[in-house]
Amino acid sequence: MKNNVFREEFVYLSRIIGRRARSRELKTPMGSVYDVVATVGEMYPQLRGIVLHHRKTFAFYPADRDDYIELINRKRLTVDERRIEPVELNPQDISLRDLLWDKQIVDVEGAKVERVNDVQLLISDRQWVVHVDVGYKGLLRRMGWLKPIQTLCSLLRIPLKDELISWKFVQPVSSEGDLGPVRLKVSSEHMKQLHPGELADIFEELDKLERQAILEAIDDETAAEALEETNDETVKAIFEDLSKDRAADILEEMEPSKAADVLSALSGDISSEIIEEIEQEAKEELQELIAYPEKTAGAMMTTDFLEINSDVTAAEALAEIARAADEVEALYYAYVHDSEGCLKGAISLRHLLGAKPEEKVGGMLQPRLVSVQPDTPSSEIAELFLRYTFLALPVVDDKNHMKGVVSLKHAFDELLPYFYRQWKADT
Repeated sequence: MKNNVFREEFVYLSRIIGRRARSRELKTPMGSVYDVVATVGEMYPQLRGIVLHHRKTFAFYPADRDDYIELINRKRLTVDERRIEPVELNPQDISLRDLLWDKQIVDVEGAKVERVNDVQLLISDRQWVVHVDVGYKGLLRRMGWLKPIQTLCSLLRIPLKDELISWKFVQPVSSEGDLGPVRLKVSSEHMKQLHPGELADIFEELDKLERQAILEAIDDETAAEALEETNDETVKAIFEDLSKDRAADILEEMEPSKAADVLSALSGDISSEIIEEIEQEAKEELQELIAYPEKTAGAMMTTDFLEINSDVTAAEALAEIARAADEVEALYYAYVHDSEGCLKGAISLRHLLGAKPEEKVGGMLQPRLVSVQPDTPSSEIAELFLRYTFLALPVVDDKNHMKGVVSLKHAFDELLPYFYRQWKADT
């Protein structure tokens, strides 16, 4: 007879796996518990049942609360053979053993990759997956050494702490083909909340298939921002494995100079195939950037910049900056041109905010204009940044028409050796 008294207990997967099962009617062995299946929900996966393993065959048993309590307390499972079913996972089902045990997960709260040693379940009126254990205790529990080691640590006054991560902060990394994207739906929204640099660090810790699984869970813009922060070797490997249309979509979201660097690093055949999938305007822009020699302003510049006419007022210029805010990342300066498109100067957002709304932008420019040309070498660009402490330098052609902007933020890695040499010389 079932026990109807409500009970709530936390139990680890390692305490269930391997427990013996026995037929209720025939009193004969039914093998052992091999796995637990859960169904992905809004926050916590709900347990759907147990996979039994007996004589090289597997069967599904839709266990309820009392079955789990029996497993915990009696260390065995009494099976009603009439309830046994074939093992058939639904699209939203996950195998806790296959998906989590000894697998890497992305802790989206701590923004790091961890290995799962155990899984904590909550057995109440319903049964849930609530935590993953990534700590030393979980490993000891799996190995059966937890009690003696705990006793020893207690005698030596060495703390042995739990290291549990709530499921809501867990992003499983699945590399098992078509099941990956379904499983990744659990926490993909959390992935988008990570800083691009944190997601870049995660990419660098994962293997090829795991990175692909993460990329399938995030949108093109999130992927682009993260890959801009990822090391060159990892980025190259990722783009070599992406489908050409997905690679093109991500590149279109990247800062143009970074996208050009990616294409330049790839083999000619792969680069050409990806470029063919890019929209015409962006394609022409990238092809122009790729053509510039390395370590020059042309190779380092971005074509995303804000240019306004010298005849507009401060109020009109601020309105234009507001419209361009989503498309231009580095809004340090607005570059001012005359009616013929020649660069006249630059004005900072701070100066515009302090100006009278009706004042013309052309009358607020500093007479000194510092610019570079596409073939200006990196060493000279570094000297200009150090001398003037600008955040960006305009790149112009022979007719003084703007071609792009070298941003200190985006060019910093390439300019760092020059900055370092200058620092050593000064000290």
